[in-house]
Amino acid sequence: MSADNIPNDYQSVRQSAGYFYLKDWRLVKATGTDALNFLQTQTTNDVLQLQIGKGQNSAIVDRKAKIVATFSIHRFAENSVFLLVENTQKSRLLQHLETYHFREDVVFESELPQNSLLALQGPKSPLALKNRGWIANLPEKPNDILQAKLNGAPVFIVNKSFTGEEGFILVYGPESASEISEKIIESTNDAHPIAPISPDTWETLRIEAGVPLYGKDMSEKFILPETGLEHSSVSYNKGCYIGQEVIARIKTYGSPAVALMGAILDGDVRPAPDSAILLNQKKIGTIKSSCHSPHLGKTIALAYLQKDYRSPDSTWEVEIDAQTFKLLVQLLPFYQPQTSKDHAQKLLDEALNYFKKEDDLETPIRLLREAIELDPKNARAYESLGVLLAKQEKFDEAIALMKRLAEIDPEEIMAHTNLSIYYMKLGRIEDAENEKAEATALQFEKLMMAGKAKKNKAQEEAQQKVDLVKKIDMFNQVLEIDPVDQVANFGLGSVYYELGEYSKAVPPLQTLLREYKDYSAAYLILGKNLEKLEQYEEAANIYKEGVAAASRKGDLMPLKEMQTRMNQILHSTKGP
Repeated sequence: MSADNIPNDYQSVRQSAGYFYLKDWRLVKATGTDALNFLQTQTTNDVLQLQIGKGQNSAIVDRKAKIVATFSIHRFAENSVFLLVENTQKSRLLQHLETYHFREDVVFESELPQNSLLALQGPKSPLALKNRGWIANLPEKPNDILQAKLNGAPVFIVNKSFTGEEGFILVYGPESASEISEKIIESTNDAHPIAPISPDTWETLRIEAGVPLYGKDMSEKFILPETGLEHSSVSYNKGCYIGQEVIARIKTYGSPAVALMGAILDGDVRPAPDSAILLNQKKIGTIKSSCHSPHLGKTIALAYLQKDYRSPDSTWEVEIDAQTFKLLVQLLPFYQPQTSKDHAQKLLDEALNYFKKEDDLETPIRLLREAIELDPKNARAYESLGVLLAKQEKFDEAIALMKRLAEIDPEEIMAHTNLSIYYMKLGRIEDAENEKAEATALQFEKLMMAGKAKKNKAQEEAQQKVDLVKKIDMFNQVLEIDPVDQVANFGLGSVYYELGEYSKAVPPLQTLLREYKDYSAAYLILGKNLEKLEQYEEAANIYKEGVAAASRKGDLMPLKEMQTRMNQILHSTKGP
């Protein structure tokens, strides 16, 4: 789809409101006194936390954490919920549920009277709905559900975005079809018009929003953490379910070998789905859905990338379908409206203010989860939620959040500081020391920048120098006992860098890297010292080795800076 044939209906969704039918989606109804308890044992999210009128994203996985089905759950009555699922996943979902359904009082229905689903999307969709005169209230938060009446017939309204904008789904039966058509589709109300959206434009909108679809962007061959859906579809605090151990282990001890990321490609050519992404003839990923993005003015794609090549903002010259592209890696989504971020910020402020005044942790935790769902890149919300969860001794989820924070903001000191604390609580001493070292590197870097910016604070700088000299003595005492101690060598090199004694910083960092070749933060500090000594070629070589080491470990923070510094050296005719 070219940029020329989408602007009108695309802009309707981005600036006002538009509608399209969800012909490829269906509701499955679960009713019975055991409905919620049964689903709790099968799904990845915490169904028992749902109050009437609330909903959540969820999934079912097998014992290896591979996807059985992804869907959302919406509780509309005491013992009744709807499962909103793609048609392509419905049979697998029902088959799984019935396989594990024995004596529980729960009935699943897939052929419902409410068999029409109409999506309204856009920042003015709430106003457009309310202005039609038959809806007094709307579900306020993502996945919330409420029931309204249209000429006496039930119509369910679900708060659901498929485009990155505010959005709703109307669920209704044949008896309401003509009324819906008259009020929504054929309405001549010019104050808040709702424009028809073509399938091609919806595809563009949902790719910009980073919404993966089954059969296009994922299948039963993928484990859930590879898709990124676990950020909104998994509870790490609920009881057991099939595949729980695998998902928890991946979150706590590492990251999946491949993961769904955003890819921005130069040029106007759209790669074919499932095309291999090759770097020097080596496959590093796979293209899935792609389109031209009016928001960015470039070709974008959802792509699975291997661990070593998915650092945000990294650029790779790759080959796709026998053509050469520059591929820029980006965290999803590509598009996010400012209104959602504003709402997320308000929730964050509300959570922090509540925490200062009250002893209850559950309310601010709930608010912070909502803030993250609205703004997946809100670093302060991740940090705050991690701290509160750690107070509840839920260290596994707190660790997962801090890892995500380090991806979002590679220069965030508290991500590594908190990781060090949480690992220490779990008895993982080596991991704790490594994270502490990463935090130390960031802290020294920020202290240096702050010191240069504050020229009038000579007294503070003098005191800082005294403290750093004390640290030198401390590190040297450790090295007399163990000359290859990694923390002491790293600390010594960092302190000398801070003091501007660059030639003294080089030997301990070189010693460290001879013994610990994957210590990515040490490559970064060593390279900086070499730059200060105007040894630019040596610095570039160190950065090259460091980028490879950071890619192997998945260390996004030093990887990004080393890649940038190396490029600056290679593309400059003179030193910085």
